[in-house]
Amino acid sequence: MSPEEFTQKSYDYVICGGGTAGLVLAARLSEDPNVTVAVLEAGESRLDDPLIDGPNLFIQTWDKPEYDWCFKTVPQKGTEGRVHGWARGKVLGGSSAINYNMFSMASRQDLNNWAELGNEGWGFDDLAPYYRKFETYNPPSKILSSKINDKYVDPLLRGTDGPIQISFCEADFSWHQEVWPETCINAGYPMPKDPRTGSAIGGFNQLTTVDPKTMRRSYSARDYYEPNAGRPNLTLLTKALVAKIEFENSDSKDATATGVSFSVDGTTYSVKASKEVIVCGGVVNSPQILELSGIGSPSVLQKAGIDVIVDNPGVGENLNDHAATGIAIQVKDEYPTAEVLIRSPEITQQAMEAYIAHKAGPFTNAPTTCGFASLKLVDPDLADAEKHVQSLVEDYLKKHPDSDPAGRDALLARQVLDPNEAITQIVLLCIGADIRNCDTPSKLFLHDTPGNWIVMGGCSTRSLSRGSIHIQSSDPTQHPTIDPAYFSHPLDLDLSARTVLHALKLAEYEPLRSKLKLDENGDIILHPGVAFKPKTLEEAKKIAEGNTVTEYHPIGTCAMLPREKGGVVDSKLKVYGTSNVRVVDASIFPTHVQGNIVSLVYAVSEKAADLIKGKATDGMNGH
Repeated sequence: MSPEEFTQKSYDYVICGGGTAGLVLAARLSEDPNVTVAVLEAGESRLDDPLIDGPNLFIQTWDKPEYDWCFKTVPQKGTEGRVHGWARGKVLGGSSAINYNMFSMASRQDLNNWAELGNEGWGFDDLAPYYRKFETYNPPSKILSSKINDKYVDPLLRGTDGPIQISFCEADFSWHQEVWPETCINAGYPMPKDPRTGSAIGGFNQLTTVDPKTMRRSYSARDYYEPNAGRPNLTLLTKALVAKIEFENSDSKDATATGVSFSVDGTTYSVKASKEVIVCGGVVNSPQILELSGIGSPSVLQKAGIDVIVDNPGVGENLNDHAATGIAIQVKDEYPTAEVLIRSPEITQQAMEAYIAHKAGPFTNAPTTCGFASLKLVDPDLADAEKHVQSLVEDYLKKHPDSDPAGRDALLARQVLDPNEAITQIVLLCIGADIRNCDTPSKLFLHDTPGNWIVMGGCSTRSLSRGSIHIQSSDPTQHPTIDPAYFSHPLDLDLSARTVLHALKLAEYEPLRSKLKLDENGDIILHPGVAFKPKTLEEAKKIAEGNTVTEYHPIGTCAMLPREKGGVVDSKLKVYGTSNVRVVDASIFPTHVQGNIVSLVYAVSEKAADLIKGKATDGMNGH
């Protein structure tokens, strides 16, 4: 459809962003044939693109403008002044099209925090039905089940008929998937339970967002949009960059949106919305769209030459990301790792042909090996943990008294001390990494050190460091300034350092240990990018500062909180100071949750669709 045809019609709902969240809303709202829905997406549709479909080809999409926004952070003081590349999906399906396909679950307390912060209806039990609604769990075959150790999954807690397919990979299996669960048990981890119970402590092979029948990535464009693309009341325009939300001039206390201004190939157009404008741009673009539209801090807007329509200094603040500290360890030559693909174009070509022709081989198997560990598991010898954690939190608040008007840090400190809650997600990747390449995500796993390598990644589960994303100009093509403020809170660095020491200890347990290459002293061999093997907490902090990257899970820039506590949207996801603008994506998360967040974006979007339709349920009466 041409932009001219698109703008000749008026729509009930105009959705800004055809990403993970936007396409869920488009599919659900257009279920009502009497409602018209339009979606504006800056990227293109790449349905049937093998680089997106192939579950383990995602790195090939990063840093390519036809898939990726190619965002960069400002230099990060907490990570030795490094700039970090942020891969975010600029394509139909958004980041669900280019992520690792890893599928986690927020803990019970993660979501109950949201309710405690003043968001009624957003606790764990409220969202559980929406997790089930969006997914179909595909149990593994008997043969794979014996290898993958899937016994922790409780099928009764899983969805059976949702659009997003989740599974374990049947078409490829790697040695590290077999040794990982047993290694964690031998290291003292408890037998894992299904994370749907509300706690994920343990080491296991995690599910992935892959359709086992087709061996393709299951993502919002494929499974929410494509089956419904023919609906006469659903209209999509790609390559359409949102410039701003248009508001009518009125004297009412809440601004009313009338439509959206956008550009295609440099030409500006305008589309009308008779009911609502719904912003689904993601953590970077959603605050950018609000600020371009005159919603935000007067100082930010005035500097960019934009008139203030709603004064809200919370827009673009509260940026919170999972930081991942990677330690690369050498394995014996007989245990294959992805280095073989990187170093041999012939083998890569064969693997690509195996995927395209037979849906088999290494490109079918997305990362699965992970574990969630509590502070007690990570550092059992920490004396008076409560006093230690509380003092770090209280000292920071004394120095930065305005940093936490919502009172989140006290909730997070309580969680850090809870033995049922994880302070880290340990991810084992069957490839080496050179973190010095962190400004270019596609080069992170490229390195020229000989041999086979794994990365033990210690990823934060809920950080206390909060940064910001703000526009620099009124030009929508100019990327906003991204400052995640990694390790600006001392508790984050402290926990990361303890996790580094813990990950190195995990490598001493069988059956993983016998797969590792050892030096003449019987010690594991670290990648040259890791300066030295730390023995003390202070040394481990140095390693964390030099070996930490994003886990690509930013949240919080349009936080769902009371307005006076820094909130941008209320518990119905309505933007304060407007009568008909909502934000639906990870930018509304008021606090972080453990693990990979795509599952929670789907659940939030499903709930948002019900809120908009006026039929949201809570956990008490099911769905």
